[in-house]
Amino acid sequence: MSPTQRQYASEVLYMDYMSSEESDYEETEDPITGERERKLACYLTKKLPWEKTSLTSLKSRLDRAYHNSLSSHARSMSKPRQVCGYSARLAPEGPSWAVRQPDEETA
Repeated sequence: MSPTQRQYASEVLYMDYMSSEESDYEETEDPITGERERKLACYLTKKLPWEKTSLTSLKSRLDRAYHNSLSSHARSMSKPRQVCGYSARLAPEGPSWAVRQPDEETA
């Protein structure tokens, strides 16, 4: 990552800029005991409607770098993320390269 990209990342690596996330479980039945158990299937995320493409792109690069840094075992244990709608969270007062302002949403 270039120094400029690091600077941009440091401006937005806060909870206000992260997507909401919920765990999604699936129920399975043990074939031997017949007991039902819940297992984590994936993470459901909500898209931030005010997020600009440049912020989405930066977050994707960071996610890829993190994923690539994991051991093969950790990578195989990670669960996928699935977008399931939009967050109702209001936009933070952030940098113009990252946050779509209300007047830009209708343009």
